[in-house]
Amino acid sequence: MEKFKEMAFLHPMVIVLAIISGVYAGFLGWKRFRFRRGLGSASDFPWKKHIQWGKRFYLLLWIGSIIGVGALFYLKGTLLTSGLHAYLAVLILLLFSIGVVLGGKLSKGKGTNRLALTHMAINYSAFFFVLIQIVLGVIFLTFFL
Repeated sequence: MEKFKEMAFLHPMVIVLAIISGVYAGFLGWKRFRFRRGLGSASDFPWKKHIQWGKRFYLLLWIGSIIGVGALFYLKGTLLTSGLHAYLAVLILLLFSIGVVLGGKLSKGKGTNRLALTHMAINYSAFFFVLIQIVLGVIFLTFFL
């Protein structure tokens, strides 16, 4: 049981690092949005840095999710037993995966401004679910462990 608690607290720590990386990537992406609206220069958007932080975010998000699933499987022997927290995690991973695919097209120069807006809208809206997920995770750790 003690090993599980260590794994259970490792999950949110990795997720917090992912969120910090994702918020920073989103901040950098916001600079592109401002530039496209005439509110900044092209040099304001650090394209490579945005991609690096986005990749870091996505990798940490998956690692943290796998740790969370592993901890839950270790405790319960099944998957998706944390209810809404688990189902929302699947939705979040799906939305960010779509965002990454769109970002990949953009990074290869195969996207339009509309695709960039879609990429941004999906990723930014997924962070709304991340906020709900944080609350659910704190409740889960507080009351169920």
